[in-house]
Amino acid sequence: MRSGSISRAAEELGMTQPSASVHVAKLRDALADPLFVRESHGVSPTPFSENLYPYIRDALDMLGRGLEDARDFNPEEDSRTFTVIMTDIGETTILPSLIRAFSRLSPSISFRSINLPTHATPEALKSGLADVAIAYMPYLDVGFFQRKVFSTDYICLAREGHPAATDGISMAAFKSADHVVAEARGTGHFYLLEQNFEALGIDRKIKVRVPNFMSIPNIVAETDLLATLPRAFCSALKDSPINLRGYEHPVKLPSIDVKLLWHERFHSDPAHKWLRERIVSVIQGIRWNEGVEDFMGPDHAARMQQRQTRNATSEKERRT
Repeated sequence: MRSGSISRAAEELGMTQPSASVHVAKLRDALADPLFVRESHGVSPTPFSENLYPYIRDALDMLGRGLEDARDFNPEEDSRTFTVIMTDIGETTILPSLIRAFSRLSPSISFRSINLPTHATPEALKSGLADVAIAYMPYLDVGFFQRKVFSTDYICLAREGHPAATDGISMAAFKSADHVVAEARGTGHFYLLEQNFEALGIDRKIKVRVPNFMSIPNIVAETDLLATLPRAFCSALKDSPINLRGYEHPVKLPSIDVKLLWHERFHSDPAHKWLRERIVSVIQGIRWNEGVEDFMGPDHAARMQQRQTRNATSEKERRT
């Protein structure tokens, strides 16, 4: 319309003149109007084309602005809320570091943390209900990306001065003691522990069952119950004012990989990519084992190098 020539219009669009003519012919058939008529200087629009042009121009302008906005992300000015799926342990050990870091990087951005059952996490990521998940999920459907952010194993938690923990927790003491268990069915921890204890023929004497991990330290501090917790939790418990002590677990339990998870729909989104990179950077900066030595029992020092919470500094993202 602006150029008054199909040849010049084709050049602006990066097309050949014959290709442009073919598309114009299809539009003529579809709209039942010649659209353009030939003149000595090129082509002129028909009245129908002139009436239609403002709508097409505005639509293209709007589409261009939409594409520009979708690709443009300024973390210093953006005020969106990112939703992260994480466990109660993640909220205690990771979320404070995220809040501190993002308050410096982008003060207007906020977070929403939600805890979902493992089976509901994939759909939440796919639908956009949540942006990312920080979780232990050994099985994930196709269409997702994942990046390992740290690994951890398990410790045994007891109150300070527990009669069965003078030199650590022995296997005999572990089997004979009463236990408090977190039936954290929204995570992979519950199933992993149950499967391993069952495979080893260890039948814990479970005295109390709670829905998550957060109430366990207070319960253990006031009773003679033992608890099995991820070692990463020690970073939050080491400064606790309550009487607690961590011990190397008498059962050889596997280490688990905690990963950052997201759906392929959002993989190339600039804001999403920025969020993922910042989360990985923050978690890699967490000093999981700093100050933990004083919290752990006397048997800890000999096995410290073999059993630690470790950041995954060189891990790359992988597609499922």
